[in-house]
Amino acid sequence: MRNLFFFLRNHYFYFLFLVLETFSLTLLFNYNEFQGSSLYSVSNSVSGYVNSMFNGISEYFSLRKTNRVLIDEMAKLHSRIPEAFYTTDVNIFYKKDSIVKLEYKYISAKVISNSTNKRNNFLMINKGAIHGIENHMGVIIGNKIVGQVVSVSPHFSWIMSMLNKDSRISGKFKKNNQLVNVEWNGGSYHIGQVKEIPKHVVIVNGDTIITSGNSDIFPEGLLIGTISDFTKVQDENFNNGEIFFSTDFNSLGYVEVVVDLMRKEKDDLKASFKTQQ
Repeated sequence: MRNLFFFLRNHYFYFLFLVLETFSLTLLFNYNEFQGSSLYSVSNSVSGYVNSMFNGISEYFSLRKTNRVLIDEMAKLHSRIPEAFYTTDVNIFYKKDSIVKLEYKYISAKVISNSTNKRNNFLMINKGAIHGIENHMGVIIGNKIVGQVVSVSPHFSWIMSMLNKDSRISGKFKKNNQLVNVEWNGGSYHIGQVKEIPKHVVIVNGDTIITSGNSDIFPEGLLIGTISDFTKVQDENFNNGEIFFSTDFNSLGYVEVVVDLMRKEKDDLKASFKTQQ
């Protein structure tokens, strides 16, 4: 306390100056219209800048929560689109006075590891068996394909990316439904290969390739990519092409796992046919 007293006594003139300066400025801005309006304008600008800065920081730190909400809502919307429903004749499929049955549902998940620079690339997501995920389920982002589930633990799932030598996607030309197969031979994560294009198909750069729906992994109509180049093979029955993938595999944050609600019925039907052979 004694030191504080000596400090104030030795430097009181600085504090006196600050008090008098503050008093003078108060009189200046309160009793002079021009100076008052100038101060008000400057203070508003500074206040607006500070508020904008803090709002920006707040929005940045809330992006994770916002993305999470968006992906959950997207999964809900996917489960309501017409393609998620199976429609059949009322005489064959009838349930609670409706001929429409939900065929697919979607489980949102966060990508916690991912690679694109290897020959065989995989992802890990933060959802697993307790969330209803099983092997051989498709994984998408929006209306674009990502890969398929190949291993599941209670809380996590291991996804084989489309960027993998063992990945083979059944696709078709959107314009004419001609079936093809899509693979990835390594290299750029943007470019894949389209195999077994029928000779009679007229190929144009920019043609859209979508999922065929012929596999148990993906629903029909999901985007795979667009033709970026093609080769007419003279001595073969099919032509080949290159595809620019619609999915940006290097920026995956959240994905959706496709749950086929009729999968057991399909598997049981196949199994019953095999037992008859």
